[in-house]
Amino acid sequence: MKDTIITAKQKKRELIFLLISFVIAFALNVYSIIYYNSQWKELITTLHITILFSIIIYFLLVIIRLIIRGIAYLFKKIR
Repeated sequence: MKDTIITAKQKKRELIFLLISFVIAFALNVYSIIYYNSQWKELITTLHITILFSIIIYFLLVIIRLIIRGIAYLFKKIR
């Protein structure tokens, strides 16, 4: 079986994408609290849902990035 090496640069990039996903999920939570006039303690009480939603956003970003990389690979191969 072939060994794979994950560089520090790749780890840092993925952590940044995960952080961006969490910020988006947190911002959506803040927006919903403002929109529905809820209590601000919901930022803490729904943190587990926010983390789960950020993981979902992260995987959606992974799928989009894979699609873009695949299309770029096809165009590179056609040339």
